[in-house]
Amino acid sequence: MLWSLLNSLSSPGHTQFFYNNQNSPAYQQWRGEAERTAATDPAVRSKLAELDQRLAQSQGQVQQPSSAPPPADARPEGGLTFVTVLLLLIAVFFALWYLRRKMASTTASAAAVPAALKGTARTRFRVGMTIPVDPAPFILAAGVTKIQPLAGSGMISVEAVGVLMDGAIPLNRLYLPGRTAFFQLHLGSDGNPDECRYFSRIDRITPASQNEWGAWLDPAQGMIGWPQFQTKDGKVYDRVWAPGSERIQPRSMEETIQDLNGISRRQLNSMLYAGRTGAPGPAPDREYVLVAAVDAGGQAWVDIHAGIDINPATLQLPSVALS
Repeated sequence: MLWSLLNSLSSPGHTQFFYNNQNSPAYQQWRGEAERTAATDPAVRSKLAELDQRLAQSQGQVQQPSSAPPPADARPEGGLTFVTVLLLLIAVFFALWYLRRKMASTTASAAAVPAALKGTARTRFRVGMTIPVDPAPFILAAGVTKIQPLAGSGMISVEAVGVLMDGAIPLNRLYLPGRTAFFQLHLGSDGNPDECRYFSRIDRITPASQNEWGAWLDPAQGMIGWPQFQTKDGKVYDRVWAPGSERIQPRSMEETIQDLNGISRRQLNSMLYAGRTGAPGPAPDREYVLVAAVDAGGQAWVDIHAGIDINPATLQLPSVALS
């Protein structure tokens, strides 16, 4: 429509329509396209120059952006108004956006789920499984660490299972009800856990601006990856992953989580820190602090967890095939 009006500027009302709508997004988009065409087409360049001259002569007049466009030589009688055309373009845009989202969702659902999500043939994980846990480590950690003790009598249920890919190494997570705590396990070549840590959340921060995110992830000064991390109580923890005196980039990991609602994925930029508890044995001698910036598809935040080592042998995990 705008191209047609451009080719008939001398017709009544055509220049006025351009003047009324020269600040609209639709006009600005068309004008950019016209400028690119004019760079190689002298005829279009001449028409745009004529349009600009006519618009300059109209300056000072009251603009009426909602007015209907006049008839153009190339438009059929009873053609659409500018507002109607704009609404149709918006409808087409959202239809394409919806189809793209639907296709992406279908592709994600069909994507292969990591085999490590279910553990191994020796140690199997599933949503809703219950496992007995020795309460002794949590009793001994009380007062000397920031972890939250387990609720209940030692039998715990698993609300969600996850697999975190640390490079090529899968780490399994068993999320407890509420998902503020989890067991993180590494499975050895024999399929049994050879490392286990328990983490419980001590803080969650949702940065509200780019500057606040920079405080956590800035390549030079971001706290995630700094040689040391200080918690709110003033305790300082040293970096466990690649100790040193310079900041390093946090580890980028993808986590796949399964719960009763299905499969979801999220991206984490994490760093692990640790400090001595100073408690005599058999209490845990080290307390971990896991700091992670989480991107969960449209939502993002920073989680801080405290953790301790757990003897894998104390976790009685199921080893039978799951039907």
